[in-house]
Amino acid sequence: MSLDDLIQENYDRMNANDHRVWQYICRHREECRKMPLHQLADACEVSPATVLRFLKLINMDGYSDFKAFLKWDSLNKPVFNQHSIEQNSFNLTRTIASIQQADCTELFERMDQSERLYAYGSGSIQKSAAKALKNYLIFAERILHVIEGAEERIMAMNQMQKGDVAFLISVSGNNPVMNDYANALRVKGVYLAAICQDGANDLSKICHFCLPFFTQRIDVAYPGVVFYSSAGLLPPVETLVLKYIDHKYRKHADRPVSGP
Repeated sequence: MSLDDLIQENYDRMNANDHRVWQYICRHREECRKMPLHQLADACEVSPATVLRFLKLINMDGYSDFKAFLKWDSLNKPVFNQHSIEQNSFNLTRTIASIQQADCTELFERMDQSERLYAYGSGSIQKSAAKALKNYLIFAERILHVIEGAEERIMAMNQMQKGDVAFLISVSGNNPVMNDYANALRVKGVYLAAICQDGANDLSKICHFCLPFFTQRIDVAYPGVVFYSSAGLLPPVETLVLKYIDHKYRKHADRPVSGP
């Protein structure tokens, strides 16, 4: 696992100082390999203790471990693979076919019965998908609250009641903050719908319903930059809402349904 992978997994737990340290490291990787702890702290305008807390947050054992990761990353510089374009298109097609075939009856019934709908994404792309879900659900005459940030996450959990529905959006499905949150919501009786990467992961096991999408890590040949296609998250969201609209129309026989 690379340094960037560790950041991706723990991004939602980072505070302003953590972001300051990470931004400096991203822009000065070569220099950081030679810096002692106090020099890196001075460059980031934080204390050495703050740097060490940041490293602990992303599951590193200490400063020497951090230096080892930087050295490893320097020996494994990313190279863009042109086959990634073809693979990304293939994953998008698989995702659309998967959601079209998915049986969402239980989820839709739970949504019909719920007073409140929530969505929480564990990173920037995931949050964008949550906001897209909110926008699409307006056409289904439902209001969805998007949870943003750690404080709002706690506030929303305190407000949630048994029978509410929460969409949890994660790339890997193994984000520890997301999964701890999912476990806490499940104890409260909240119905959980995961949107995450296809395959074995903890989030899909915790949630009542899982809508998988297919994606892959794509290195774009720039240190510190890893691309996950946001398109891989949007088809499940958009198609899910279209299926929900169809469910609502069929549930009310007095409303016409067009089709062959």
